[in-house]
Amino acid sequence: MRKITKIEPKTVQIRRKKQVAAYARVSMDTDRLRHSISAQISWYSTLIQKNTEWEYVGVYADYAISGTNAEKRNEFQRMIADCEAGKIDIILTKSISRFARNTVDLLETVRYLKDLGVEIRFEEQNISTMSGDGELMLSILASFAQEESRSISENCKWGIRKRFQSGEIGVANKHILGYRYDEEQKQYVIIPDEAEVVRQIFQMYLNRLSLREICRNLNNTGHRTINGNPFQEAALARIIYNEVYIGDMRRQKTYMTDPITKKKVRNNGELPQYYITDTHEPIINRETYEKVQEEHKRRDALLNPTYCFSKKIKCGTCGRYFTRSKKRKTEAIWICRAKKEHGVTCSSMNFDEGILKSSCAEALNMNHFDEEAFKAEIQEITVMADGNLAFRFYDGRKTIQKVLHLNKNKHIFTYTKAFHEKIHCAVCGCPYHHVNCAGKFSYWYCTGSKRKNIGCIGKSVYTDYHLRQISAYVMDMDDFNEKIFNEQIEEILVLEDGSLEYYLKDGGVKTWQRT
Repeated sequence: MRKITKIEPKTVQIRRKKQVAAYARVSMDTDRLRHSISAQISWYSTLIQKNTEWEYVGVYADYAISGTNAEKRNEFQRMIADCEAGKIDIILTKSISRFARNTVDLLETVRYLKDLGVEIRFEEQNISTMSGDGELMLSILASFAQEESRSISENCKWGIRKRFQSGEIGVANKHILGYRYDEEQKQYVIIPDEAEVVRQIFQMYLNRLSLREICRNLNNTGHRTINGNPFQEAALARIIYNEVYIGDMRRQKTYMTDPITKKKVRNNGELPQYYITDTHEPIINRETYEKVQEEHKRRDALLNPTYCFSKKIKCGTCGRYFTRSKKRKTEAIWICRAKKEHGVTCSSMNFDEGILKSSCAEALNMNHFDEEAFKAEIQEITVMADGNLAFRFYDGRKTIQKVLHLNKNKHIFTYTKAFHEKIHCAVCGCPYHHVNCAGKFSYWYCTGSKRKNIGCIGKSVYTDYHLRQISAYVMDMDDFNEKIFNEQIEEILVLEDGSLEYYLKDGGVKTWQRT
């Protein structure tokens, strides 16, 4: 029988073309650079379409955007999204500095795209992210790009400051209430309707209306900010303190701490400021402006009188300064300004003024608080998250002062047998006795105060719970330990002012000062 062999036709494998895109960026918006990026787009478009193995996806281009922060580059983010959608296989870019100047952003993006199977080719450095040594070379060269960015930033700052010194000015905000910046004249020009609102604000402030009342008047009469929003107190404060309304300009009010993160902070004397007079037509005359500043000082003195702790105590949680509050009938307390102005938005501890003074005295190795010594030696106090105080001295010394925070309204039931026959009154010599209050809390009191033949004037009473807290603090323990207490403490004397003296078995004495 004849054998017949069937021959199947060969399947032709059609190779899929690589989806190729390009990325371009310029950091300044000028005619020359706009032409440059147009040329890049044209060149990349031609290059990709000439390759028969490539399919042209497009060119992603960011104009006038820094390369130090990827989040602010819209086209860059769109390109990443297209990579995630599987639309791109290869990205072409001119150089590492065009792709990113931030080393962390660069490496994270490269690794992320590599996991997606997307290759990046840097033409100037001749690096492919899919090559074996690609990431190593990128790490090295990206560091150079980041430092180059820092260098460029410093050179720009130097140039700007030189222009400030020579009297040349620019503006950071081209659109403020009452003015618009004229590009041809290179200065602010007055907008009459808005200028009249500014004059009303200054006059109402001189008429002793509060910022809240001024806001209400403006909003009720239909006036709005340049963005069309109702006026807020903070916006009004910026207006009445702004020297631009008398025709002057102050430059370098803020400065950038890091060219990579672009973080800006207020200039509080770290760098020189430049005050330039008569740069444009004023809306407010100088006499009115000075009267407003004097009125502000008057109000500030009434609301925030100067104390020795003012601008000295800083919150370690949110960075705001502490302010004095006299809501209590007894002693003033110092609280984080964030709580006073915006409600309880900060978790920092509050401080009785007496506790602050005693802590400062201890930090200065003094028996009593001395205001002059405090002002002369202590530069700043930071309230740490755990409630302790970090002192920074003018001579460079630093120290942390542990502070005991007794919650006077919190009583937990405890009974400590170790306190029995160990607590005595320094006034009459009588022992302290323990009382159980219906199982809710217990306290210790001087028995001499109940004896008619003695009539002790030492009437300091302590809950058992607070005595445990104080003892742990004095003995430098995280929590009270009855065994250690018995081993170390011989006696506790309660002084007339309520302070406690701990007499140790080794002959030492430790004092807890009641405030």
